[in-house]
Amino acid sequence: MKSNQTLKIPLYIVLSVKFLNFFSENLAVKYAAFLFSIPIKFRRPDRENEYFLSSIHKKIYIPEVGKNIMTYELEASGPKVLLVHGWSGRGTQMHALAKECHKEGMNVFSFDLPAHGQSSSSTTLIPEVVKCVRSLYQKIGPFDYAIGHSIGGICIMNSLRFGDMYKKMVTISSPHVNVDMFKDFIFKIGLKEKSLNKLLDVFKNKVGSNVESYDLIKCAKISNTPTLILHCEDDRDIPVECSKESIKHFKKGKLIITKGLGHRRILRNKSIVKSVVNFLKN
Repeated sequence: MKSNQTLKIPLYIVLSVKFLNFFSENLAVKYAAFLFSIPIKFRRPDRENEYFLSSIHKKIYIPEVGKNIMTYELEASGPKVLLVHGWSGRGTQMHALAKECHKEGMNVFSFDLPAHGQSSSSTTLIPEVVKCVRSLYQKIGPFDYAIGHSIGGICIMNSLRFGDMYKKMVTISSPHVNVDMFKDFIFKIGLKEKSLNKLLDVFKNKVGSNVESYDLIKCAKISNTPTLILHCEDDRDIPVECSKESIKHFKKGKLIITKGLGHRRILRNKSIVKSVVNFLKN
């Protein structure tokens, strides 16, 4: 079964970028950088309602980014686990993992990334999400475990660089943060590769560091935390090769490759959820 879940750039956006590029490449690149920071919002599906309704909602102000984020908690007396969703997702998207972790007595936290779900703002970038993870670690942590999907995996791994510590970590369908990510984006929105360096410069000027400084592999190299890496071989959003390469750099990593679950269905697959919970418990 092949996944059909890949996020596509709407045609009107591609046409608008090409129109701007016809008159000014610099203007088109600035617009592209703006688009890169805007997630696509989707309606919360019914399958997430139980988690949404049963969890405790609380908005927390993150001074490091100047934004409010919505958090979701399932209270319990056991270990604390932080769940971080991916781009264009929601905190409730992690409902299957949240429910199963809570069944095992864990105190479960998730949140809507900035510009996602019920959190404030319309734009965000990975460095900003990393700051949110770090702030939550300090405000309501420390967390015993952290689970991240897609860029959520990048963000929990990057929190290690700033001193956060976990007993165990899980990354699911997580990409590398490097030039290739921006190449792919440029291709999708209709710009030519010659615009790449200008887009990278915009990113660096905005966040104060190079793209590669947030790469998952750099974090893996410094991590001593037991980490489970999961990926589907037919993921059309993030190639499975990302995790196959990442696992080589973990001191205490375990890789599980699955089939037929794409980029998002993997989050609610019973077998995958069970594997994650068993990894955390044992």
